[in-house]
Amino acid sequence: MHVNEFLKQKNREALASELTKEGLFELTEETIRGNKYNVFVSAPKNLHDYFQFATIHGEWDFLAYEDESYSYQEVLAMAAGFAHALINDYGIKKGDSVAFSMRNYPEWMFSYMAVTSIGAIAVPLNSWWQGEELDYGITHSESKLFIGDDERLERLNGFVEDIPRIAVRCEASNYVNAKNFQDIVKPHESFPVVEVDPEDDASIMYTSGSTGYPKGVVATHRSIINTPLAWAFLATLAGSLETDGDSQTFPQPEKPCTLAAVPLFHVTGSHSNFLLSLLSATKIVLMYKWDPLSALRLVEKHQVSSFSGVPTMSEDILRTSKENPDIDVSSLAMLNGGGAARPPEQIKAQERDHPTKVAGVGYGLTETNAAGTNASGKLLYTKPSTAGFPTPLIHEVKIIDEDGKELATGDQGEVCIRSASNFRCYWKNEEATKESLSSDGWFRSGDVGYLDEDGFLFIKDRIKDIVIRGGENIACLEIEAVLAEHPAISEASVFGVPDERLGESLATRIALEPGQTVTEAEVSSFLEEKIAKFKIPSHMWIQEEELPRIASGKTAKKQMREEAIKELGLES
Repeated sequence: MHVNEFLKQKNREALASELTKEGLFELTEETIRGNKYNVFVSAPKNLHDYFQFATIHGEWDFLAYEDESYSYQEVLAMAAGFAHALINDYGIKKGDSVAFSMRNYPEWMFSYMAVTSIGAIAVPLNSWWQGEELDYGITHSESKLFIGDDERLERLNGFVEDIPRIAVRCEASNYVNAKNFQDIVKPHESFPVVEVDPEDDASIMYTSGSTGYPKGVVATHRSIINTPLAWAFLATLAGSLETDGDSQTFPQPEKPCTLAAVPLFHVTGSHSNFLLSLLSATKIVLMYKWDPLSALRLVEKHQVSSFSGVPTMSEDILRTSKENPDIDVSSLAMLNGGGAARPPEQIKAQERDHPTKVAGVGYGLTETNAAGTNASGKLLYTKPSTAGFPTPLIHEVKIIDEDGKELATGDQGEVCIRSASNFRCYWKNEEATKESLSSDGWFRSGDVGYLDEDGFLFIKDRIKDIVIRGGENIACLEIEAVLAEHPAISEASVFGVPDERLGESLATRIALEPGQTVTEAEVSSFLEEKIAKFKIPSHMWIQEEELPRIASGKTAKKQMREEAIKELGLES
């Protein structure tokens, strides 16, 4: 099938039907929590079985971090050894939660694999969180153990000291109730034998919601595994298309290698970079900290062929490679953007100025295990504003109005997603689960969009009071609640304003208590002790008078945002 024909939804579904009749991507219908979904017949039963894909590649290089290198077999051995230690040294059993937070170190992957392989629940926490936030995640998830590096352990001083800690790449004696990772974990040739079912809980990943405190998104083994399998199927579909000349839709290099710069505690990092690489025999290069020039040098050194990051990172790569023509990045064949909307101008510029590097976009959420829609190459260049199309026969997308009625093609409404990749529930939050997940399996994303006549999704706005800064979701209500704790502040309204580099930045308008004064620097210093730095507003307006309100009595957030945009000179 030619790529132009594949643009049509009925043709995509026809090709998918042919490729799913038998073989690796054969589909069957299965009932999950009362609803029927298409699932892959050959899907591993659980993540332990999924990790065994690594045995196929054995001594091939899988993981590189600075001057360290691990083969697939060595990664498996470290994870297996850690799994035994969790059981024997810490008494972790199936269903127990284990939290971990650190930079993108190899130990993050060892932790994820070890915890989930024994049926325990992996709780990867945001490594930018401060002590109170980490304390919330550990306590709320009921974690029995915390695994962290020096920065995270330092922030946890004075919090949850009854929880044992494992110190990664630092000295455990500096911390309460801690032991060194290297003293506990020794490579082992096999994992412990634990019976784990597809619908057992595998992870709790926290996502900022419009209601303030982050919600714990519970994913099952099946829902996680379904996503990389669906991506592999989509790559096979796209790779089978006929194209004109050198036009590619999904490049498939002989020795694939990906640069993992996105935090692994996000589904883009854990699923797209880590889990998909286990399946596709892709080498992963980890970065200590994002720096575009360092990224280019890693691309050259390791012959990196693909990169998935937030749009600001993709832009950094393209700009910095232009500024440093002496660094050879010819191996880089694909630049994907996710975590936030990728500007169509960036996609057009990549097609024009970097024709050998295929552009890609993806739209998904923590609640969908990153699954949703995708597009790359000519499929994207034809519609550069799109968020992509759902994987045929696997992922469903529909648009609904405020009453839940499905809307017609081209009509804007709330984007809903349905597949076996969807999360099971919000941890200990039945009310939020019912609000977001319908009885027939549709997840309400909180995003506003529409589907065009070819089944491509276009995201236009957000319903929820959330700002996405450089790919990080920030709940405005959470920041407002922390600001209200300051004795000089009567009330605060937090909102997003456009930011050329980050997509959005955070702004706040603050009303003072009578007779009180406070400076922007003092507000920032107050917030630094309580929340992660990326949540601190970049723009502040402090006033003595009350905040403006609408007829319902709520603060006039839309008005304040418009005034801020005008004052900052950010009108489009």
